[in-house]
Amino acid sequence: MRLILVEHGGERVFGDSAVFAARSPEWAENTFQGAGIAKLSVIAARLLDESDGRFQWNYEFAPFGPDERGGYDVFMCAEDLDEAPPQCFREIPSVLCRCFYMGFVYCLKPVIPLDPRKRAAKAEKRPEPLSETPDRAGAKTG
Repeated sequence: MRLILVEHGGERVFGDSAVFAARSPEWAENTFQGAGIAKLSVIAARLLDESDGRFQWNYEFAPFGPDERGGYDVFMCAEDLDEAPPQCFREIPSVLCRCFYMGFVYCLKPVIPLDPRKRAAKAEKRPEPLSETPDRAGAKTG
């Protein structure tokens, strides 16, 4: 299966799985096993981002994209075009005419974990948990 990733809401083709995923064992294994379009779309987005130096992002597949930007529209090539050269899909009109819209992949920036020293300092500043409160029903009154 060949996927084309397009800038959501834009006019730019970001990647072709025939190029950026061609040598990925993960891509080969999942396409061979017949993984679903959602899983393959997420793998494709991650591989594309990693090829551009963006690591540890989080990805979610959805049938349609949001109004704002922040991910990729995913198109699947027709089977008879799986072997077409990558130049065939460099322009949006050829993607729109020759491929099928499959969904959208949200690209969520990685959450950077707090430095362990800062985490320890924050833990020291937290108030101690309250101890058990006395049972008011059994308390003696005056």
